[in-house]
Formats: sequence, C-alpha cells, structure tokens
Amino acid sequence: MDNILSNLSLLTDLAPVINIELIANGLLVGAIFGLIAYGMALVWGVMDIINVAQGAFVMLGGYAAFFFIRTMQTLMPNSPHILWIVLSMVVAAAAVALFSLIVFWLVIDKILNRDLFVALVATFGVELVMQQGMNQFFSAEERVVDAQIQTFTFLNYMVNIPGSRALGALMGVVAAILIVLLVRYSRFGRAMRATAQNPRAARIMGIDTRKVYAMTFTLNGAICGVAGAIVAFVYIIHPFQGLIYTLRSFVIVILAGIGNVAGVIFAAFGLGVYENYAGFILGPEYQNGMVFIIVPIALLVRVAVMRRKRQYLK
Repeated sequence: MDNILSNLSLLTDLAPVINIELIANGLLVGAIFGLIAYGMALVWGVMDIINVAQGAFVMLGGYAAFFFIRTMQTLMPNSPHILWIVLSMVVAAAAVALFSLIVFWLVIDKILNRDLFVALVATFGVELVMQQGMNQFFSAEERVVDAQIQTFTFLNYMVNIPGSRALGALMGVVAAILIVLLVRYSRFGRAMRATAQNPRAARIMGIDTRKVYAMTFTLNGAICGVAGAIVAFVYIIHPFQGLIYTLRSFVIVILAGIGNVAGVIFAAFGLGVYENYAGFILGPEYQNGMVFIIVPIALLVRVAVMRRKRQYLK
C-alpha cells in the first residue's frame, strides 16, 4: 500500500510530468490493441463468432516475423534492419492469413450458423492446439525482435517514448487505414457488409456468403499477422501470451460495439492508457492482471448502454 501511495504522490505532486509519458505510451500501445480488436470485430460482426483464438493468431504472426528477420539478418548481415522489420509484417500477414484459411475450412466452416457457445468452445480448442503447437515447435522461450530504434526523450529526460512503440503505432495506424478502405470501398467490403446485415438477403442477391466468411476470417488472420509482427518488437512473443490479447480485444469490442470503427479506436486508446497507469501505480507485475478486472466492468457498461437504448426506443 505504501508503494501505491508513493506512486500516486509522484504523479500528482512530485513529478506530474510523468503523466505525459504514461498517456503518450498508452496511446501508442492502444493503436496496436485497436488493430487486433478490429480484426475480432470483423469476425464477430460478419460471422457472429467470437474468436477466442485471436491472441494465438497474433503470437503466430510474431513468430513468423521473428524467424523471418533472423533469417534475413543471417543471410544479409549488412542490410538495413528497418527494411526487414517492415517486410516481416507482410510475411507474417501472408503466413497467418494462409493458416487462418486452413483453420476456416477445417473448423470454422463446420460451426457456421451454430449457437455462440459452440463457436466459443471450437475457437477455444483452436487456441489450445495453437498454443501447444507453438510450444512444441518454437519452445517456451520468450522471443523479442530488437528494433534498433532509439528512445525519444523530452522535458529533460522526464518523458521517454520508446522508438519501437512509435514505429509499432505508426505501422498499426497505416494497416488499420488500409483495412478500413478495403472494407468500405472494395467489392469484397460491400459483400462483407451485406452479409453482416442480412446473410439470407445477401444470398438471394447472388453473394456467396460462404466465400465471404472464408475471406473475412482470412483477412482477420492477415490483421493478426501484422499485429504479431508489431508485438514482436514492441513487447515479447510467447506461446501462451496470446490470451491477454484476446481479452484486450474482447474488452475493446464490447465497449465500442460491433461495426463502430471510431469506438474501437477510442476504446483501444483508453485501454492502453488505463494499462499504463495501472502498471505504474500498482507495479508492472499487475499490469496484465488489470485487464482481467476490466472485463466484467466492460460487460456491465455494455449492458447498461443497451438497456438505455431500449428505454429510449420505447
């Protein structure tokens, strides 16, 4: 308790400038969380499936990026490191997208139009299989990519922004913009929105909804691949680290609502700032644990919002 009080005093009285660092870093990691959550929101909104394996797909993308970068550095040690980091996102997106398509045909296609509980159990099974598979193939050792980017300092070294987080946020924003443009203005995006609104009407209009479902799940895999490549040089990758990203995505989508892109952005930023403050006040060892606490809070908030909307409609 004394440690918590001293940290609060540091934020409010002794060094309030630290708040700037916490908020800035929270917004940067929030951009990464938002990218992962947007992929979950797509699958949930179009296919009516909560993908519990979302975090495992992110970890798989991280491993694809890690081994690609290590291989290219071995083959061409004098090449620019930043080049392989950027290309690793493309490689990870392609690898996880292909894996997602295989998972769709083997598992997801069999549970379409089933109740939500069946989807939860099925994707949880995929999560467990992926965790054990990554543990066997890649070992339980924590991996991280050294981005080799300096930390930016401001206000007499009181505010420190890791360059890796800034790069990760930038790449996350670019990827999110490209995905939003694809969903809004492409033929596939129109078919996806039509399927999400009314699958039966979409089929009558000639849309192959099964193909739309497959492409949606594959697109989510590509999103997770890009996010995993970012996580690999911002945080760490580990076979059993994916659950925390699934929970973060779930909280963001619950707070924002399905199909609300702006809501996903603001909820992701809010979660990033919340985690940073929780880690600073309570200690880094409690930072991830605070995500578990906010899950029931997010559900209660969502229920309250839905009740108010129903009362307003009446």
